Amino acid sequence: MRASLTAPLRLFNRVSDILRYSGASDSEERVEGTARVNGVELWYEISGEGEPVVQIHGAGFGHFNFAPATPELAQHFKVVDFDMRGYGKSDRPVQHYDMEVWADDVAGLLDALDVSEAHIHGTSMGGMIAIVFAGKYPERTASVVINCAAAKLGAAGRLVFKNWIDIATLDPDGPGSRILAELISWQALSKAFLETPDGVAAIDTIQQILRDSNRLEVFNAACEAMCDMDLRAWLPKITSPALVLGGDEDLMTPWDQGPGGAGQQAIANGIPGAEAHVIRGSNHSTIFDNTAEHNRAVIDFFTRHGLAARAAAVGGGAAEAQT
Repeated sequence: MRASLTAPLRLFNRVSDILRYSGASDSEERVEGTARVNGVELWYEISGEGEPVVQIHGAGFGHFNFAPATPELAQHFKVVDFDMRGYGKSDRPVQHYDMEVWADDVAGLLDALDVSEAHIHGTSMGGMIAIVFAGKYPERTASVVINCAAAKLGAAGRLVFKNWIDIATLDPDGPGSRILAELISWQALSKAFLETPDGVAAIDTIQQILRDSNRLEVFNAACEAMCDMDLRAWLPKITSPALVLGGDEDLMTPWDQGPGGAGQQAIANGIPGAEAHVIRGSNHSTIFDNTAEHNRAVIDFFTRHGLAARAAAVGGGAAEAQT
């Protein structure tokens, strides 16, 4: 494993780039490095101090998925952003992919960083991976936020990602297709946000991220993995505090996936004691189209279920037992 202290990575140079949304400054220092995990090199970046929060990005977007969230969360926690196997600056092998493969990589990254337990913040496909991680590694999950995800796609949900495969395969630009970027913008961002200058600029940003963070074979494999998955059996195995967080206008992974699927409401119903938070007026990407409420909900949840709060509760219970 190697690490260095660097300024934030800049892949974008225009005013409409991703850093415009993140609020990151050129002077903000972050620890950047790579770790050997399950046979591949994974790139990561650590910001802030405190209890560890590992952020799992969605299909196609790499760690940039969390650009609007990381600066604020890093004021409260030690935030670990990384590019999953197959994306961005990490190795991109052509292989079998499913949610468990990526969940095992999260566990391996924690090992490499000498972190025994962390809060998990997963968005979109990353939320699906977070379900598997929290179910398979309960002792390593302090709490989990499952954002805009599904446990099983219904027929309509599968068509979304089959369409992505078709466009990326047929368009000479592959995952960097302008058509694909416009489609995802419509599927992920709220109508109100798309009417703003930031919403218009986001389409260019999405296209650039998709072009720079992907290879076609992995992009398609991830879409196929989402179409094939059924994560419902993992839900009752999650014992940590869990928050299901999503927008009420989510087109890509709606709260109700239809009779053949299991959407966000089914996830909340299937995890014992889970909380649910609906962000009104948000589409699939609440991190981008309602950043303030998304960050507020996540920070509040991780704080309420922090390791310090847990220790205080245990200590209080022991004191009551002695009286």
